[in-house]
Amino acid sequence: MRDELDSGAAPEPAQPERRLTRRTLLAAGFAGVGAIAGASYLASRLTGDGKEALRPAPAGSGGDTLAELARNVTSGGPPKDGIPSIDEPKFVAAGSARFLADDDVVFGLELGGEARAYPQLVLVWHEIVNDKVGGRPISVTYCPLTGSTVAFRGTSARGEALTFGTSGDLVNSNLLMYDRETDSRWPQILGQAIVGPSRGRRLEEIPLQWTTWRHWRRAHPDTRVLSTDTGFLRNYGDDPYGSYNPLGGYYKRSSSDLFFPVLNDDSRFPRKDVFVGAKLAEVRLAVRKDVVRRERAVMARMGRSRVAFLHDPDLDDVRAYRAHAGGRALLLAPGSERGRYVDEATGSVLDARGGIVSGPLRGSELERVTSYDVMWFAWAAFFRDSKVLG
Repeated sequence: MRDELDSGAAPEPAQPERRLTRRTLLAAGFAGVGAIAGASYLASRLTGDGKEALRPAPAGSGGDTLAELARNVTSGGPPKDGIPSIDEPKFVAAGSARFLADDDVVFGLELGGEARAYPQLVLVWHEIVNDKVGGRPISVTYCPLTGSTVAFRGTSARGEALTFGTSGDLVNSNLLMYDRETDSRWPQILGQAIVGPSRGRRLEEIPLQWTTWRHWRRAHPDTRVLSTDTGFLRNYGDDPYGSYNPLGGYYKRSSSDLFFPVLNDDSRFPRKDVFVGAKLAEVRLAVRKDVVRRERAVMARMGRSRVAFLHDPDLDDVRAYRAHAGGRALLLAPGSERGRYVDEATGSVLDARGGIVSGPLRGSELERVTSYDVMWFAWAAFFRDSKVLG
């Protein structure tokens, strides 16, 4: 693992490659029957003064302003709503989801005591599902170009609940949503409006779990699953970009192809490497997902908070938490039992869901930190000043 980087001026923005490829890939979706379709990782990453040894951003880099992002919006090929959102989602029980193979990717939502699975092979054709959970609107989003999935709640300045559609445009190769209440534009990864009456407003972000159908079904046997009965004719057995089962096409980590330009092309890691991007107040931090899988617990600081990235073996996914309970900061290391983590000071044991199950702090729950899977190039394009652990 590299620990030091050459510093220098931020690289020039990447030039568009095969700009019409996305239109070609999705063309089948708009014409044609059948296709219309003991020690924690912190110890090895902290310096002697207790500060984490993080990879710095390249010298001279910083975040982009909303105006700069707005100036660099790019057409993705399809027109507004050309990739149709699912606005009346239908769900089936786990036993009826026979269209899913065990290793197919699903995006899992745990909210208000409910568990729902949104198959990647459905969302790749729609990118947005406007749903309701517990009677409250929620929008589940997925951008195949950046490998990012996150759920949102938002309100307009007048207090209206927002619903979203695809604008047909992109910024930093990422899905640019529009809301139907104010027609403002929202990059999915940013979660903030860059154009329109809601400019500057932020959405409430709700984490999703990127996992497989086998893992999710075992962890949540009572889950409901988004059906292929969407009201649209699509080939839901195929992915026009490639495959996650097995990994191939655009999604391959060895692939450096980008179909659209980005404002900051950061070469510290391969473009398609999967990171877990976390947001806490104004601080951004990205951790390579394979590092968390290997170490099981990764500790870092985000502002004044200590944050734990924990591997959930039941889902083979990562969750991020503020590592604070009982008025103290925790220092977590993998425990002797699968999916258990131990605070080195108190001996308290917690599970991967952030619940402390034994020890002096038993009964406490760690606060979830918004985090989600994302390809490296996209996170770095939006958050040039992000801290990075990789």
